[in-house]
Amino acid sequence: AALLVAANFVQIFIYESTWYAMVIVQAVVATAAFYGNSMVMWSYVGAENQVDLAGVTASGRMWETISMLGFFIVMAVVSFATPWDAVGRARFGQALACLAGAPTLFMAYHKRYPIKKSLKSIAEGSNLYKEGILDLWKTIVKLGKTNPAAQRYLFTIMFTDAAVGGFTNLAIIYLSEQLQLSSIEVTLFILINLASNPIGVIAHRMLLPKVGQKRNYSIMVAGWVIITCLFVAVIAGPDQKYGSYAFAVIYGGCYGHYYPTTNGYFVSLVPEDKVVELWGWNMFAGVILSWIPPLVFTSINETSGNLRLGMIGMIGFLFIGFILSLTIPETSVEKYSIKSTKEVKDEGENNDEKADADSTDDSGDNQQKEAESN
Repeated sequence: AALLVAANFVQIFIYESTWYAMVIVQAVVATAAFYGNSMVMWSYVGAENQVDLAGVTASGRMWETISMLGFFIVMAVVSFATPWDAVGRARFGQALACLAGAPTLFMAYHKRYPIKKSLKSIAEGSNLYKEGILDLWKTIVKLGKTNPAAQRYLFTIMFTDAAVGGFTNLAIIYLSEQLQLSSIEVTLFILINLASNPIGVIAHRMLLPKVGQKRNYSIMVAGWVIITCLFVAVIAGPDQKYGSYAFAVIYGGCYGHYYPTTNGYFVSLVPEDKVVELWGWNMFAGVILSWIPPLVFTSINETSGNLRLGMIGMIGFLFIGFILSLTIPETSVEKYSIKSTKEVKDEGENNDEKADADSTDDSGDNQQKEAESN
């Protein structure tokens, strides 16, 4: 995280001729920081029941949306209000990212995350990397028997994450090339998309307690399949470019529903002591096939010149992900029941009182038996 902030900060002051190399450095550091932060963050995420888990994941997505949308709005205002060229705006964006990112990252890692005790110890004569690799291998090999739902989820996410991630990149090309949107119009599309994220977050918050993790996830993926098919079928060329803004709202809802649903579902499927370890596999599964939809898109576009046809790869991946999501074992593997925190606490207090009463009865019985024996 510190390297990421440093790389952005240095770029503000160096010549733009060096920016290509800096982008490569930032890509590597940002990827490592993002995955590392995800593993740390989700190891602290948990809840006693699905209702609270839905609230936690929904709240997290809302804060992410507010942050991204706020950054875009500030950059848009600066673009319109200043005479700066693209280089000047880029420098300002880097400075703003550092100003916002450095304090919040410091606060998170030094103030907000309490230190956790280690779950395992390293054998004498061994080392962290050797023990870690052996442990990861044992976990993934045995996962089909110990946690089949998590294993099936990882296969599902290989396709859904690749498709959703591919759409994030390919949609920009589709908007600018197929619909002939200008850079300002594309930026407006992105802003509308981000501003619509709360619609999906609210849908996630409402659906999860009612239908459960699996059905909520399947509904979300099915929505992506249907909306993407409609988008490619209806928004065909420059004549429909203003109709694309309606889909910006719909896709905003899809993104808002996607991230809290996938993250919350995964957390609910794995044991608490395996969250960090399996989160690494989760991220690996999410990117292992991410190169295929862009490759299919580019190949079809180069051979046929038809960008609409190029979206077939992404739709196919979404459909495969949907079919796989239906095969994930049902809620017997989930750790949460559809109860509120208050209900869970009340049940716990009642159980404690009952246990105390049973203990008192047992004590009386034992005393009576001892007297009879004497």
